Amino acid sequence: MTLIFIIEDNENIADSLAYFIRYLARYDTLIANSAELAFDTLMKVPTPDLILLDIKLPGMDGIDFLSRIHRDEKLKNVKVIIYSGLPENKVREDLEGKNIFVHHIIQKPTSPSVLIALIDGELKGK
Repeated sequence: MTLIFIIEDNENIADSLAYFIRYLARYDTLIANSAELAFDTLMKVPTPDLILLDIKLPGMDGIDFLSRIHRDEKLKNVKVIIYSGLPENKVREDLEGKNIFVHHIIQKPTSPSVLIALIDGELKGK
């Protein structure tokens, strides 16, 4: 089964995302509320098919998390969609500063159908 790992510190948002992904797209989900917890979890569970990542997180932020997983042999090829309240151009600028590339950045909030379509497209390589 396809596994989507949601890294989001707002419990209501994380639960809503998991609900939509599980019941609309029929993918399994896993949630972490911090980048540190997410990284520790990734070392213990099967590699997810996709990570849905917030940028503003307590402790390590999403940019530093991405930098860390891109240096890890097991995780460097995991697909990532950023789901953030920050403006897309600011996030892209911060990513470029660390030589990190992601295909999709979605600004919060967005409709579940748009999010699911993006996840499906990313998983199918579109």
